[in-house]
Amino acid sequence: MNFFDSLGVFSIIAVILSIAAVVAAFIFIVPQKKREKLNLAGRIVHDILNFRFLILEKVCQAAYIFLTAFLIIAGFFLLFAAPWSGCYGRRLWLGGYGFLLMILGPIVVRLIFEFLMMALLLVKNVISINNKLRAPGEQSDDADHFGDDSDLDELRQLIRSRIANRAQKPAFTRSHPADDAGAAAPEAAPEDTPSHVDPDGDHPDLD
Repeated sequence: MNFFDSLGVFSIIAVILSIAAVVAAFIFIVPQKKREKLNLAGRIVHDILNFRFLILEKVCQAAYIFLTAFLIIAGFFLLFAAPWSGCYGRRLWLGGYGFLLMILGPIVVRLIFEFLMMALLLVKNVISINNKLRAPGEQSDDADHFGDDSDLDELRQLIRSRIANRAQKPAFTRSHPADDAGAAAPEAAPEDTPSHVDPDGDHPDLD
């Protein structure tokens, strides 16, 4: 069996396992009535599978921060770049391009991501308005809880509380063996003086 034959077999197995995962998810995780029986990790998976919050929003925020920082740092390094030019027979200072990159680059990136975020924010605001206009006794489904990341907030609080508990836990200090021996040894009680012995230690004459 060559590589392509084994790849085909693995692909068939992967398809079968993926179908089984879909069926299991729709039985045990996706339904709303199953959510209350799940633990914190299960509720987070439930919210992800039901698209109750947007991962794309966080991805766009991370990409915007990365590109902005990259343009500013790259423009700063261009201030000190002066590569040799064979056409002009001298070195060319690229500081002008660096200033343009540091000033205009973040502005252009900001405008692009603002157009992307407008669509995401529009969806979130429309659903938020829909939830506020809903009648108090009306039932809601998964789509109406879109944007609710209370489970993620609960997970963050759990992680922060565990970190705080570890920080407040006193460090283990090893005591000196002599101190342990002194602490473990009980105080010696004074011995009782026998009745037939004088306080001076002499034995009385026996009749």
